[in-house]
Amino acid sequence: MAFIQTLVFSRWDATPAVDEPAHGFFMRLAELEGSVTMTTFANWNDLEVNRVATNQLMEALERHPMPTDWFKLLRFNTPLRIGDGYVLRGHGLPYHHIRFEPRRWCPGCIHESSHHRGWWEVESIRHCPIHCVELETRDEGGAQVPWTWLGFGYSRDGFALGRQLPRRDDGAPFARYLLGRFGWLQPISAPLLDAIPIPDVIDYCEFVGRFLENPPSRKHPPVGTHSADVGFRALSGDRGDLAELMREWHRKYRGNHKARGVAAHFSWGYPKLNFLPESLRLTVRRAFHEAAVFETERYDRRVRDEDFDIEFMPRLEIAQTLGIGPRAVEQLAKEVGVLQKTRERRTVAAHAVETIAGFKETLVPISEAARRLGINQDAIRHLVHAGYLKVFTNLRPGRRSGGRYSPDQIDTVLRLIDELPVTGSPAYGLTLHTYRVRNGLVPGAVAVACLKGEIVICEKRDNVPGFKRLMVQTDAKRKRQSFTRSEDTMTMGEAQALLNMTYETTQILVKHGHLGEVEASPRQVLISRKAVEDFAASHAKASDFGHGMGISGHAVSWKMKREGVDPVVKFVKGGKHVDTVFKRADVMRVYGLEADPTILEDDRVNRFWEIIVPEAAKTCPYLIFPPKLPPSGQRVWNSNRGLSAHFQFDPSFGEIHINLSARGERHKFWFDLNTEDYVAAIKEMLDVFDGMVKEATERQNAKTREWWRKRSKPL
Repeated sequence: MAFIQTLVFSRWDATPAVDEPAHGFFMRLAELEGSVTMTTFANWNDLEVNRVATNQLMEALERHPMPTDWFKLLRFNTPLRIGDGYVLRGHGLPYHHIRFEPRRWCPGCIHESSHHRGWWEVESIRHCPIHCVELETRDEGGAQVPWTWLGFGYSRDGFALGRQLPRRDDGAPFARYLLGRFGWLQPISAPLLDAIPIPDVIDYCEFVGRFLENPPSRKHPPVGTHSADVGFRALSGDRGDLAELMREWHRKYRGNHKARGVAAHFSWGYPKLNFLPESLRLTVRRAFHEAAVFETERYDRRVRDEDFDIEFMPRLEIAQTLGIGPRAVEQLAKEVGVLQKTRERRTVAAHAVETIAGFKETLVPISEAARRLGINQDAIRHLVHAGYLKVFTNLRPGRRSGGRYSPDQIDTVLRLIDELPVTGSPAYGLTLHTYRVRNGLVPGAVAVACLKGEIVICEKRDNVPGFKRLMVQTDAKRKRQSFTRSEDTMTMGEAQALLNMTYETTQILVKHGHLGEVEASPRQVLISRKAVEDFAASHAKASDFGHGMGISGHAVSWKMKREGVDPVVKFVKGGKHVDTVFKRADVMRVYGLEADPTILEDDRVNRFWEIIVPEAAKTCPYLIFPPKLPPSGQRVWNSNRGLSAHFQFDPSFGEIHINLSARGERHKFWFDLNTEDYVAAIKEMLDVFDGMVKEATERQNAKTREWWRKRSKPL
């Protein structure tokens, strides 16, 4: 007759504890059967020997006629293998979160009751939350206690595994929280962790703890004995508390670290987030952001929980909303104090977009900035480079709108001007413009020097803006401008008419000293009359020679060049209205002339000229006439060259043709010099011209007033 054993145990008079797993209860029953080792007992009953097979042991127990409540409690407390992981007290755990080797225990718990606890297999629990001691893996002799040893009170070598320890509630917060989540202890609350699964709680507590308790390193450090507790303390508060702890880490290890973006500040921690579950990834990443921003940008206050709810927008999206460039978004946000440059991509809070838009509307163009500061527009860039102003660009992408400037910064410069000390004598003062012109200085450099106190100010004028108020100290007393001039001098306009040359050519002659000594002042430039008359008698422009000889002025220039004669003033291609001027003697010698072709000898023309010059002096005193009319004709200007009359003699018909021009309005007249009845017609022509001038001046003044009216409107 064959004997078949159907039950593993012959007795089960021991009751399972409320926190005892199936494999621990199985070992206690095996010990009651008289077995010494689990290996022998397993071989007798055809059970797994090489590992703790919780599922097999549970099934073996369930074949016994034990109370159903026992099986329910044992199954609930046992990490049972399901798929790729385990299930413990209704919570799924990954395979690597349960660890059977080496066998672990709490000596205080063993002293109170010699049975195994189901939570000792959770690898991340390294301390007992009841006695606040580290779980042990070796007896007092230093040997590990294998699962094959059935005893719980003593090791194989006879050392006691338990000892009396006081119960505490001031340590092992991570283990206490997990046991509360599993239901073994009274639950405690951690707002950031309560809503996420236990495996995610374990991963994030260990991750945050490893990060906070270690200095920066290229590789992430292993999980330490207290890593989970450190991480739990950081995650047990609100989001602001988590960010503050990361901020302390940054202050300790990255105090002077200069880097843009968040990842570079936090070593391995920030990149490692991508390998963690999604449940808390955004929160922890945002905590990194807040910590980096608050610490690197020197915020005084602590990070608050509500800071995590602030939405940040990418610069490109803000740029599209406001119709400006991305670079302009950064400039404007930085100026109004809402830019958090440490953040990655999203650097501006969404609620600050309206503030940026409002600040943008207050900016003024360079012309308005120069007007308020009372300085040349070119000087603005010097104030920018010196740090007194900031230029905001790319406010209208695709358009050449120029930079804009902040009225607040302009007002700050104006206050600096008001605060400049007046230490010089007014008798030795010059305006800033006159001072820099006389010394050949750049307007912006002079303005910056004034603000830095490098130039002595002797007076501040009223009723003028900004830098125009300043009178600069000089070495000599101020010269008062005379409103009269000697008959021995003439103005630039008179010299231009006498020479029959352009204003630009006359300037070159003055600069090179051909017209004698010059008396220059801000009001006018005076030239020696005798020097101009002498130069006019001995020089003429190439076009005048060409007209008298019936050829072009260029032909005269080429001929003189071939003969090796250099002009006094040379026309340059691309130059603005510059004449080529030769000596009369050189041209007459090269062409073999006896009579000067630039002199018009005609009694009719001389008589007409003798009549019109004094009449014009009465009606149009602003026109400047030469002593005689050249053969090539003469354009007669007023002092600012805005109005002119061109006189041209036609010898074939004996007529003088006159073209009047006054700011866009033109009239033509002609006079027959073969008759003498044109005196009245000359007066009528001059009256017409004077009326043209007055109407054109009035139109221009109206435009100027309108321009100033628009410019002075409040922005």
